[in-house]
Amino acid sequence: MQDRAEMPARGIALFGYYRSAVEVASYLRCGDYRLVIIDDDPANLEKARNAGYETAELDFRDDSELAKLDLGESIDTVFCLFPDDAENVFLTLSARSLAPDIRIYSIAHGKSAVPNLHAAGADKVIETEEISGQRIWDIIARPIVTAILDQTLFGQANLNVIELKIPKRSPFIGKMISQLEFESRYNLILLGIVDSDLEEHFVYGKTALNTHLQAGDILVVIGPRDSSTDLRQDLLADNE
Repeated sequence: MQDRAEMPARGIALFGYYRSAVEVASYLRCGDYRLVIIDDDPANLEKARNAGYETAELDFRDDSELAKLDLGESIDTVFCLFPDDAENVFLTLSARSLAPDIRIYSIAHGKSAVPNLHAAGADKVIETEEISGQRIWDIIARPIVTAILDQTLFGQANLNVIELKIPKRSPFIGKMISQLEFESRYNLILLGIVDSDLEEHFVYGKTALNTHLQAGDILVVIGPRDSSTDLRQDLLADNE
């Protein structure tokens, strides 16, 4: 077993080697991050080792065991990826208690778990009901999103989440979102839209692709600073 004795700064601890973890680990391995897979299931750890990852068998329910990871020092980022929401909540609580300043990201398998994970101290929670593990990998495999995720996770650039309202007489009215080619034309990633007919209802990117835009819809995109300038101009083309 390749248990980790010491980890350098910006070490990442990934708890639970299940489907989502396999995809996240594959992405992180493409960067310069030092990664350790942690689980208390020997079978999962064997799969991780066979895939070439460093592993540690550890009972996260025991604070004395968790403390051996040197959270906040050699490890500054934790991913909670167990298939049980209760385990992710417990791990988040324990990790936050041991290291108040680390970054904690978790998945949630049901909407009811989201507020619990935030209350426990998670910085970011991803609902698996809203976006599948394969869809996450499809997104992060694209070069622009890889850069965005790097910069978002580790604070290496100033990125914005931008909301753009579709004005009356916009040339975008009636077009399907899939026609707009946000990445190739504007260097932006579509997170979703707020549908004007559904008031404050947020429609996530994958579901929104076949939506026909209408006046009052709000596009929600993410990208580098000032990357929305061309999109803003195109939205207003017929209003000038």
